Amino acid sequence: MKETYPSKAQFNDFDFRELPIGVYMTSLDGQFIVANRAMRQMLKLPLAGDLDANITQFYANPEDREAAIQAAVKLAKQGKNVERGILFLRVGERELYVEDYCKILQDDNGQATGFVGCMVDITNDYETKQHEKELQERVEELRFDIGRILHANTTTLMMVKQTLDAVAEAFEPKPYRDMAVPQAEEVESILTEQGNLLASAIDRLLQSADEARRLKALPENHWAKLQGFSDFLREYKERIPTPELYPVTLRKLANEVGQIHAAIAPGHLSRESVRELQNSAWHLERLTNLIEVLETRAAVIQMDYTIHSLREFITTDKREDIPRKNMSVKALIEECARRMAEYARSLKIDIDHKEVEDADVNVVEQDMIRALNNLLHNAIKYSWRRDPERTKPAWVSVRANVVGGQVHIEFENWGVPVKREEIETGKIFELGYRGELSKDRGRLGTGIGLTDARRVAEAHGGRLEIESHPALRVTRNEKSEKYYRQPFLTKVTMILPVAGRT
Repeated sequence: MKETYPSKAQFNDFDFRELPIGVYMTSLDGQFIVANRAMRQMLKLPLAGDLDANITQFYANPEDREAAIQAAVKLAKQGKNVERGILFLRVGERELYVEDYCKILQDDNGQATGFVGCMVDITNDYETKQHEKELQERVEELRFDIGRILHANTTTLMMVKQTLDAVAEAFEPKPYRDMAVPQAEEVESILTEQGNLLASAIDRLLQSADEARRLKALPENHWAKLQGFSDFLREYKERIPTPELYPVTLRKLANEVGQIHAAIAPGHLSRESVRELQNSAWHLERLTNLIEVLETRAAVIQMDYTIHSLREFITTDKREDIPRKNMSVKALIEECARRMAEYARSLKIDIDHKEVEDADVNVVEQDMIRALNNLLHNAIKYSWRRDPERTKPAWVSVRANVVGGQVHIEFENWGVPVKREEIETGKIFELGYRGELSKDRGRLGTGIGLTDARRVAEAHGGRLEIESHPALRVTRNEKSEKYYRQPFLTKVTMILPVAGRT
């Protein structure tokens, strides 16, 4: 089919008055000489006939008119016209923002006589952009305040940690070798031992006197409670729904036994039995307090890192630009391992970073260390703390190898799964998103670690990859209820170009 085009005659015959944008001509003092229909509609002028109106009367700020004329004159001297000048007008009760494109008209002597141009109503877009600008300014102020608040919080958390260290030391002698949270099996074993000792002490107290003497020492309801406590202590694993609640539940029980002991009237029961009850209750309460102190200490260490990382992320572009420099991958990994060492120790998790093939990468040191720290922190946080198939302690592996012109830095752990659909859809990288399976056992998180790490990788010409698959042969069927209840091997890899290679 032959294509047709408008003719020159059609162009010459076109009436500019029908253009969909406002076209105008004014005298130097602003009196309208010509205004097309769109212009008249914009300023609510008569749609036909001569005009008796002046553009100056529509300026929201009359002094802006003179400034606009001076700006146009200055551009004319440079051989330029006004393009995209923003005018703030008021038509009746409505405020109007228009984009103005105009040219100065001159007489034969070069004197300005008027203006010809066009205007486009941009009120909606302009107000939206102004609102966004104001919002961004508020966000910038808020980010600065958040940075200061988070910095203050990290200082407070350090004080809390030091206090918890002192409290834990005050529990000497303690059954655990260090400040790490004991393994669940250790906790269960010693709670069972101390629980049985307290149950036996209660039984001996019950048998130390006849009923008459017992009732003189304590009211009947207290004896009923003690009998119930004895039964509970021997069956606590069946009666308490989850292992995480063992320490707090037994602590409260031991404390209540202590209160009953304080209420015993002297002279009616065997002093040896009374003393044994007191000591057994005190040892169990002391032990459970110690466990909770160590768990709280580990949580504080994790929270301190989380808040510090959040502050770094929020204030990233508020800092001065830092030049990139060539850095050893091995040195970067060693620095991250050093920073994460206390957190890993608090959870009894080994950081294995022996398999590191060294290479230089050209990076912003602060950003890269933050990104790698995020990945190592996640690997530690989401590790299961014991392999039921082996006696091997919990571990996180950090490896690096050079493939072509790229270095692959891998963080692998054994523990919490990442769902396949979260990886395939990229949801796991969304800002603020935490994996569906990541919230068990009260693990703290902000949902920015992977997002930030990927941004840093991409800013350095790299990328981030993640894979997660079952570690054992419990089941390979994703539809099975057991599938995501088994430990997974999860590996996050940061891929960066080797320095000097494209």
